[in-house]
Amino acid sequence: MPRNYRQDIRSPHEESIEDIDEPRMAPERSIRNIGPSQSRVRLQRHSAGRHTPPPTHERHHSEPKRGKWGVWLAAGISLVILGGAAALILFPSTSVAVTPHTQVVPFDASTSFTAYPEGSATPNMIRYSVVSQVFEDSTVVSANGIEKVDEKATGSVTVYNEYSDKPVRLIKNTRFQAANGLIYRIPASVDVPGKTAAGPGTIQVTVFADQTGDSYNLPPQDKLTLPGLKSTADMYNGVYAKSTAPFTGGFSGERPAVAPATLDAARSEVRGRLNEKAQQLATTAPEGSIAFPGLANISFESLAPTQEPGGGVRIHEKASVVMPVFAADAFATAIGQAVSASAEGQKMDIRFSPGITGTASTTLALGEMGQKPLVFSLSGAAQLVWNIDTQALTQALAGKEESSFQPIIQGFPAVEEARARITPFWQKSFPQDPAKIKIEIQDPPQPF
Repeated sequence: MPRNYRQDIRSPHEESIEDIDEPRMAPERSIRNIGPSQSRVRLQRHSAGRHTPPPTHERHHSEPKRGKWGVWLAAGISLVILGGAAALILFPSTSVAVTPHTQVVPFDASTSFTAYPEGSATPNMIRYSVVSQVFEDSTVVSANGIEKVDEKATGSVTVYNEYSDKPVRLIKNTRFQAANGLIYRIPASVDVPGKTAAGPGTIQVTVFADQTGDSYNLPPQDKLTLPGLKSTADMYNGVYAKSTAPFTGGFSGERPAVAPATLDAARSEVRGRLNEKAQQLATTAPEGSIAFPGLANISFESLAPTQEPGGGVRIHEKASVVMPVFAADAFATAIGQAVSASAEGQKMDIRFSPGITGTASTTLALGEMGQKPLVFSLSGAAQLVWNIDTQALTQALAGKEESSFQPIIQGFPAVEEARARITPFWQKSFPQDPAKIKIEIQDPPQPF
């Protein structure tokens, strides 16, 4: 679409009697672009003030001597005027204020997106990784008799793959052996990601003690080996696990009982608090990442109750949270290319409206999160903000005549509006050195 411009030019030498003694800025010359996707371009010129001595009037009477203060005042004004003129000559400056192009994008449940695991996504795809965390909480309830209990300890471990750049599959009931020989098992099959240049592949899983009893309530373990891999020495040494939290819940014996209705109510209360903590995990996503609480995978686990002084029972609950996080730059680029023809080859940021929500179209199991594509939809709106290549802009302007400002800005689709200011007023071109052109990025209006 052709761009339309309006240019108003006033000569810097036009003066009026009223402002003849005052230093002033030359009137602004502007070229404005009308249209939502066109750039507004404006040039500002600055000149030194001019000073014309007042006319001399003939007097017939002797003139009284001027006071010393009048002389000093006149000298001071003269110095200010001369200083301003000298500053323009000795310290010329050029600045360009630019406002980036923006576009608002509405979302609804009818539009779905597919994100791919970090290692398998191409630059034009939405890619994601996962952050995980374990939360625990508890509450005290009244006891109701005594019960005989046999329970297995549980814990969370991180499995490492230093053996291969390909995923390693661990089948259900794979054994993990602690330093003291006790065995723990995984309840379902998992794929441990392959190693990369950045380090070993990792995945966090929950393990259960092989037997009941509190002897399995171990402190964090520096290394757990996998006995089933001993036949392959390299794999046995390269695939292992670590735990950063103790194994808990193992018990065998009698303990205070809790009425089922009381137990259910207590667990519901505690899990509600844990769910709130899990949702807040989205606000702590790594810098440069985006997270939506509605996409988190949360699994709850009831830990063994403990007896409290006075006959009460403390009910313990644990929540394991796996939250997908998206690379913000790739997310914005993918959305921009889907909704705007001018987004091709452009980089941009994305800002979401308050209360935006994400909903997973298909639920991934705990071990599948981060390993398989994630399909989801969004409800709300976002603002795409084009990134301006300031280095390319200064290089394009360096040494160019001021008349070239408009067509140069036309070649930068990321620029919505631009204003250039060149001093001194007689300078008709931009500096030869790009470093002497200062680009000021203006924050675009917020639509939400």
